[in-house]
Amino acid sequence: MNIKQNKAQHKRIADIIKRRIAKGKYTIEEKMPSENELLKEFKVSKLTLLKALNALVHQGIIFRRQGSGTFVAPTVSGRKNKKIAVIVYHSDNPYYSKIIKGIENYASQKGLGVILCNSKGDIKKENEYIERFMDEVDGFIISPVEKNSEYSDGIKNIFDSEMPLALLSDTIVNQLTALVNYVVPDDCTGGFLAGKHLAECGYKRIGMLVCKGNMEKETLKERLKGFKLALLQYGIPFDSSMIFETSNDDPDNGYMQDGYKASPVIANFCKDGPSGIFTLGDSMAIGLLKGLRELGINIPGQVGICGFDDIELASHIELTTIAQNAVDIGEKSAEILTKILENPDAEIPPQHIVVPVVLKVRQTTARIS
Repeated sequence: MNIKQNKAQHKRIADIIKRRIAKGKYTIEEKMPSENELLKEFKVSKLTLLKALNALVHQGIIFRRQGSGTFVAPTVSGRKNKKIAVIVYHSDNPYYSKIIKGIENYASQKGLGVILCNSKGDIKKENEYIERFMDEVDGFIISPVEKNSEYSDGIKNIFDSEMPLALLSDTIVNQLTALVNYVVPDDCTGGFLAGKHLAECGYKRIGMLVCKGNMEKETLKERLKGFKLALLQYGIPFDSSMIFETSNDDPDNGYMQDGYKASPVIANFCKDGPSGIFTLGDSMAIGLLKGLRELGINIPGQVGICGFDDIELASHIELTTIAQNAVDIGEKSAEILTKILENPDAEIPPQHIVVPVVLKVRQTTARIS
């Protein structure tokens, strides 16, 4: 084992012990497991274990009593006021703001403090926030950043340290996902409902507008899967040339500007007859709608547009969309963590929640005669 791996090992063990103390598994006046017992559990060298224990001694978390063993220091026998850290892409984004509202609604009812962080989709930022708050909070709710179909090292460290964790909105198909809590929308059904609706409206050519670089994300894969199944069912041709990628320049505003910039491409797509477009999200759809109208394209006669999310602005401009209950996603993720924190000794299996979606038909789509 190299120096870097050894450091990671003893820090992981120290984090696990701290978490057990915070949960009340190791309490004042009760002797902690012996070094031999901990060695047997963690399966590491004695040197690595001693580094972990010495670090906790120096932090004042545990102390040794000559001839008696190791004990929890009285001042750290558990945090009275529980706190969680919430890490999302963009808290001012209309979709994530609803998720945060749901988390805060539930957390305030339970007296749970919330620290809010924005990763901006940057895996380095996500890791930095996790490292910064690991010793200050009792759990994490994270909309994870994905890189090469892997979670960040920070998320893996949270899992390894036995700290309560819930993922929301986005997940990756791998073994770790099966072992952690998550709350996600039913993306596949959402994609299917969008494709089915556009097909039933009579649009003969139907495409999808997405963000550049997002095609590997599980969320988009699921929406595309459902979308393609619906078009197949209605006999409407679909191939990769009908997936249009935006420049990915405007994440803070839900890619509204990207949708606007894509309008000439979509206008060209519909020149041979009425066409339907399913966008990754409502903000992108709103930008596209504005751009197409400026180009003189009739909505919904020449182009029918269906978004995803049902943000507040979608109802004001009468955008047809797939509605997901983002507030409910936030509330359910906070509920999962609260249950774990309130029952520290219980063996609670990972919660995997898929929140239903529904089609909201408005004025950006219509039946084409």
